[in-house]
Amino acid sequence: MSEELKLREAIPEDATNLLTFLKKASQQSDFISFSDMKDVTVADEKIALDAIYQSKYDELIVAIFDDQIVGYSRLENSDDSKAEFGVVVDKEFWNNGIGSYLLEDAINWAFDSPLKEVFLEVYKNNSIAIHLYQKYGFTTDSETEKTLLMKKIL
Repeated sequence: MSEELKLREAIPEDATNLLTFLKKASQQSDFISFSDMKDVTVADEKIALDAIYQSKYDELIVAIFDDQIVGYSRLENSDDSKAEFGVVVDKEFWNNGIGSYLLEDAINWAFDSPLKEVFLEVYKNNSIAIHLYQKYGFTTDSETEKTLLMKKIL
């Protein structure tokens, strides 16, 4: 056991652990849902992770503690200049800076990519996430009844 947090780019071999993490995290918070992924197989996830790994517009970074995924951040391109950002941390590890580490790594990766903008949607009642995004330069672009649409120009 390492007792050390490690951040790294996700690889296809992370598929099983990532699916396990996503299922667990979706049960810990109302802010994420696993329902869209319930039929995703490990083989499907390996293919998706390989495509992300090979892409110059997409990135998935995992936070690993004691050989388990405890968080991840995702940049998913919407076109050749924009990517949607998301971050999820295991509730047992909240308030330890992991979300900040993942956000920093993702933004640093985005600065070195062809992307020009990163955007996200966050629930208005998720004040901790909103504060984190603002801390890293995201600004509110628009809003819906329940969410803020935020962006960061790179």
